[in-house]
Amino acid sequence: MPTFTEHAEGMPCWIDASVATKELREALIDFYSSLFGWSFDVDAPETGFYLIARHNGKAVLGIGEQPDGQGSWVTYFSTSDIQAACKVASAEGGQVFFPPMQVMDVGWMALVMDPAGVVHGLWQPITFAGFEVQYEPNTPGWFDHFSPDPVRATAYYDKVLGKDISPYSFEGMTILQRGDQWFASLTPRASSEKLPQWTPVFVVDSLDRTSEKVRALGEP
Repeated sequence: MPTFTEHAEGMPCWIDASVATKELREALIDFYSSLFGWSFDVDAPETGFYLIARHNGKAVLGIGEQPDGQGSWVTYFSTSDIQAACKVASAEGGQVFFPPMQVMDVGWMALVMDPAGVVHGLWQPITFAGFEVQYEPNTPGWFDHFSPDPVRATAYYDKVLGKDISPYSFEGMTILQRGDQWFASLTPRASSEKLPQWTPVFVVDSLDRTSEKVRALGEP
């Protein structure tokens, strides 16, 4: 099992989503528990009912409840200096609409909209690094950014994610890589097709069986 206790600078390190109601939150929990067999931490009002999904006890992602929650997944990137990363993001055309805030004793978070209109997070860990498992069935394995302007987005992430991250053009899309490791794609998509966003991709052991299960479960 590929387990993680830290994440390199600029790498995806966490995913979460917030929904507006308890019913929607519980629907997401039921869906992913049934689909991937994940367990979820017990509700805690003091954390805004933010729950962590776990695969075999290892943290995978978070689901929260906020009055203005839209249910979109947000991908967070690891940074050792969130203040500096936010300054670079702003200088490169990003909008820091949720400035750095300490989350209890676990880390610092910020939310940014990139120049292509896609929201992403930044995470500076204290006691919690993010994903504790990846690249195996029922865990995160890839991240795709789609928007009408992936070229502008590529230039932005090339600067914001740090000097060890580099872009690579591949069959009409851009691949982000760290060393020889590919970890994300930036894909062109017409603005009318779908809201621009970072989309997490989960590893499964059978696409056919998982697709059939998704159809049986229906959308959460």
